[in-house]
Amino acid sequence: MQICFEAIGMRKVILLIGVWCWFGIFGLQAQQSRVVNKKAFSLFQHAQEAFRTGEREKALELLGRAKSYEPGFSGLYLLEADIYHRQGEKVREIEAIKTALALDSLSDHPYYFFVLAEEEFERACYAQAKIYYAQYLRKDKRQRAGQRAVKQLKNCDFALQALSAGQKQPVEVYFQSGLPVYWPSLDVTGQVFLFTEQEGDREKMWMLKDSVRYDLNFKVTGNCGSPSLTADGQMMYFSMDTGGRNGFDIYVAYRLSDSTWSEPVNLGYPVNTESWDAQPAISADGTKLYYASNREGGQGGSDIWFSKLLKRFPDGRQVWSQPRCLYFNTPGDEMAPFLYFDNRTLFFASDGYPGMGCKDIYKVDIASVSEPLNIGITVNTQKDEFGFMVDASGEWGYFSSDVTGKRCIYRYRLGEQLACPPAVYLDLQVLDEQGNPIQPERLILVDVGTRDTLACYDGNFPGKSGLACVPEDKLLLLSVIREGYLYYSDTLQVRRGSGVTRQLCRVYLRPIQKEQTLILKGVFFDVDDYELKPESYPELLQLAEFLRLNPEVRIEIAGHTDNTGSDKHNYQLSENRAFEVYKFLFLRHIGKERMSYRGYGKDYPLAPNDTEEGKARNRRTEIRIQ
Repeated sequence: MQICFEAIGMRKVILLIGVWCWFGIFGLQAQQSRVVNKKAFSLFQHAQEAFRTGEREKALELLGRAKSYEPGFSGLYLLEADIYHRQGEKVREIEAIKTALALDSLSDHPYYFFVLAEEEFERACYAQAKIYYAQYLRKDKRQRAGQRAVKQLKNCDFALQALSAGQKQPVEVYFQSGLPVYWPSLDVTGQVFLFTEQEGDREKMWMLKDSVRYDLNFKVTGNCGSPSLTADGQMMYFSMDTGGRNGFDIYVAYRLSDSTWSEPVNLGYPVNTESWDAQPAISADGTKLYYASNREGGQGGSDIWFSKLLKRFPDGRQVWSQPRCLYFNTPGDEMAPFLYFDNRTLFFASDGYPGMGCKDIYKVDIASVSEPLNIGITVNTQKDEFGFMVDASGEWGYFSSDVTGKRCIYRYRLGEQLACPPAVYLDLQVLDEQGNPIQPERLILVDVGTRDTLACYDGNFPGKSGLACVPEDKLLLLSVIREGYLYYSDTLQVRRGSGVTRQLCRVYLRPIQKEQTLILKGVFFDVDDYELKPESYPELLQLAEFLRLNPEVRIEIAGHTDNTGSDKHNYQLSENRAFEVYKFLFLRHIGKERMSYRGYGKDYPLAPNDTEEGKARNRRTEIRIQ
């Protein structure tokens, strides 16, 4: 089955089979090692002429008569193969070529070995395909398909090794329909499932939630598919046919209720161009986008590109950074990316690396710039594979296949080499002091060590809570801003419970009042040093945003130490630290008339200095509302 969405706009590898007709039919008597019966050869020439003029059935009838005079004439079968090729009768075409090969070495017509090799490869008969590819390369001096044959030989070697070393994992049907289904996508809870369904040449997306199937309510201009959800299921990125010359652009729709979405918003330039731009993979927090495009500036064919979110607007429009081409792209086609919830494990389809044939699925760690890893024979075959994903458990892989004759979505348990770290997710709820839900202007959850954003809400999203995937046992910084309320900042560590992956995190905001204090828990210095560590930047950027949203607020930045060292040293150290925060904010355009700074040394401890835990609490940077 041809999946229209996968083919539109792609500069796919075009096999040379379509241009091999007639290349060796003329002058075939010179190929024979013995004299050909004159009557047979005359009928052969008349069959050639009938083929030229499009009279294929007449040509086949003349060849049948010629065989009665000279059944050992190989040219008769090669011309038959040409005719069957034009008629799309693949089985009879291959039979005719093999009959000719049994009669003659075909040394003057080596391209037929390439045709046989492609057929054997298509049937996953890699050992026989390897023999034919090698024969073609030895015999064809012109090397018309030499590059393809060399590549396919590498694929044969890879496939034979993979089949001998590997074992297919058992798979189960996850979802099937009366029509072909593919491109699975799940939110972090596993309760919202999106997929693409094909009816004829028409592609359409559907949503399955709590076993109820929903038709997506927004207007589409043409085929649409390859949905990708943020972790909380609030934003859906997908591709839709624009009706233009290059087909597809990438859009976003916002969740309005359990079963309805906003009208799609085109992401615009520079994500979408006049080229083919499709198959998005959005990060869990909605700030990183990976997608396929055949735009200029890539490695060739389709490549995978990466862009960062710069801004969202209340009307749904988004601004993205200038995309960059990723390091693993090849002159072949890379497409269909899927980004796991850890923001570093990326799966994609490619025909640019040795594999089982056509496009295989590969895995890379984009944080460590790892080499692509073929995910193996459970998913990859001699056909094209697309739309692979892993759910939030990190243990189950999902893919579509038509192995039974009808394209369904399957899943299987990943082995140790492919499994991803399980996602623990927080249900983030922002409340006022009375416990009423409120919507923040900005909420950021950051991995302090990597400074990677795990959740990013900017007020332009529906609902007053969200889900965030978080790594286990890592120091995280959560900061929340709402106009008229004191900036919230706290660090936390999340541990995976026994079978429990969803954990509630309530954030209570207090109205701004004079003399309020807030410890900046995300500000870090080395021991006995006042230079800001880079891990402090997310916290301070949020503090700057809080001050911009509340222009009437003035603050004092206060530095505090434990009792280690002399009083003079501690006063100076704490003041220097407070000044570094002051300087950071000033350079982010916070006016100096709104800020003051002071070092208090060890004068205002929060805990006794007789334990390391107490000393750590006392070493802090605070702000005070003036």
